[in-house]
Amino acid sequence: MPDATLQAGTITQGDCLDVLPRVAPGSAQLIYLDPPFNTRKTRRGTGDSTDTYADHFGATGDYIAFLKPRLAVMQRALAPNGSLFFHGDWRAGHYVKVLLDELFRVESPNGGVFVNEIIWRYGLGAARARRNLLTKHDVIFWYAASPDYVFNLIRQAPTAAMLNKYRHVDADGQRFMRSYGKVYTMKGGKPLDDVWEIPTIAPTSRERTGYPTQKPLALLERIIALASAPDDLVIDPFCGSGTTLLAAQRLGRRWLGIDASAGAVEVARGRLADDSKVEPT
Repeated sequence: MPDATLQAGTITQGDCLDVLPRVAPGSAQLIYLDPPFNTRKTRRGTGDSTDTYADHFGATGDYIAFLKPRLAVMQRALAPNGSLFFHGDWRAGHYVKVLLDELFRVESPNGGVFVNEIIWRYGLGAARARRNLLTKHDVIFWYAASPDYVFNLIRQAPTAAMLNKYRHVDADGQRFMRSYGKVYTMKGGKPLDDVWEIPTIAPTSRERTGYPTQKPLALLERIIALASAPDDLVIDPFCGSGTTLLAAQRLGRRWLGIDASAGAVEVARGRLADDSKVEPT
């Protein structure tokens, strides 16, 4: 049996298939992966990032064959109350869901749980389409190891209609309304639904590292806040520029990153080191 030598707070270069067996079984409360999508393109960095990787797996069956053993070792690392978030798109998302249903045995009485299909609508990009609709979203599949998974209710910002409804404010700043002699306090906006409107990173944003396929920090902060607790271990086995790790660090979670690219590991380590030097405001 492999030694569980990989510790939180480290970023390791290598294939997660080889690296994840060094993680203690059942130790990760949250695993988020944003693997290559089999776009059949070469993804290139911009600006200061020179990282390049070939996103070529051939037929969809070859892509699923690549993912299957890696998802299996991720499942081994998942805690009994842990969750896995798979980030994909229209190319193979439906095939991946079938694979995840099988791995998590969602139809078995003692199997895992398919929690949600999250639609991330990112808005920017994909501005040209001649004979098809513009592509403006990715899919994120949320699976849990058991029905006891961590879930933290997140509420959206109150709408103007809600603020008007709860128009009174008490001495403590709490908004409330009166109806038929009763007082109702506003608990916040509506609970978060499964369609997330989070803009992708603008080309001029200070957040952008130039790493290809970098995801916005706001997206990862939401996932981590939703499905983990402070001091939980968050693993990203395709960590790229380190956005998941940075979000975990800022939210008080332990983190562990893996990526096959030396350039990605360098970028991620730099971001985490720079962020740790910033004094909290």
